[in-house]
Amino acid sequence: MNNKNLIGIDLGGTKVRIGIVSGKDRSIVGETIRFDSFDCKTGNELVKRIANQIKILLDKNNHKKSDIEGVGIGSPGPLNPFTGIILETLNIKILRNYPLKNKLEEAIGLTVFVDNDASCFGLGEQKAGKAKGKKHVIVVTLGTGYGLAYILNGAILHGATGTATEIGRNVYRDGIYEDYISGRGLKSIHYKLHGEQIEPIKISEGAFSGDEKCKKTFEEFGKHLAFTLVPIINLLDPEILIVGGSISANWKFFSKSLDKTIRENIFEQPSKNIIIEKSELGELATLIGAASLVDMESIY
Repeated sequence: MNNKNLIGIDLGGTKVRIGIVSGKDRSIVGETIRFDSFDCKTGNELVKRIANQIKILLDKNNHKKSDIEGVGIGSPGPLNPFTGIILETLNIKILRNYPLKNKLEEAIGLTVFVDNDASCFGLGEQKAGKAKGKKHVIVVTLGTGYGLAYILNGAILHGATGTATEIGRNVYRDGIYEDYISGRGLKSIHYKLHGEQIEPIKISEGAFSGDEKCKKTFEEFGKHLAFTLVPIINLLDPEILIVGGSISANWKFFSKSLDKTIRENIFEQPSKNIIIEKSELGELATLIGAASLVDMESIY
């Protein structure tokens, strides 16, 4: 833990959130700020806007740059966490093959670390959320895509090229994982079950209003999610599985089928041991985890 505070950045496709995080207990210090980024035309323009917003954040919270140990960014992947270069990401086209770490360091004069947003989400939960104090942690983020991270002893599993746990493109049934585990996957499942083409938000609204078809869609979604996780749980034997992302707002509708299907298809001891929970920190997890990159060592 640091005596100085840290800055965390949750970099989304259209919005960016920045906050100061305590180096001691990983709590949020003061106010965070959120701003639009969709109108930025280049990577350099986005970096300039982030740098300006960091100055505003520090002023708003009565901090100086000398109070900050470093800056961490949680970004959509794929990316190289060792060099801080964003690769062929689908979500932020202006950052494709862009040296985000080096450019932001030049702009703000602080050390910058960059990692996958799902990995930062997991690190945040391990540092300050439901997984606090746990050594073996798997997290999944469910939304536009399917993100997964494995945190061991407070460090992120990166692999040889920095793309470990990028499982969204794994082959599954008649497609890939993200064809089932994502917003579009939810829509596809509903169509296969009921022959109706409706958007994910309408499926969610229907489930909350008691529509049995929509609730059945989420039940089936939970089963598919479980089958994508069973091999990973058998491989890594985590203490806890944390589920977050926008789709987790519907947790009550798919958690039972997820839990049951996982426990029925893993070994007896892990089945008795594993904790399966919804995220406690929500969208703050990525910001806290990003800040925690500053004093984290990766697993290779």
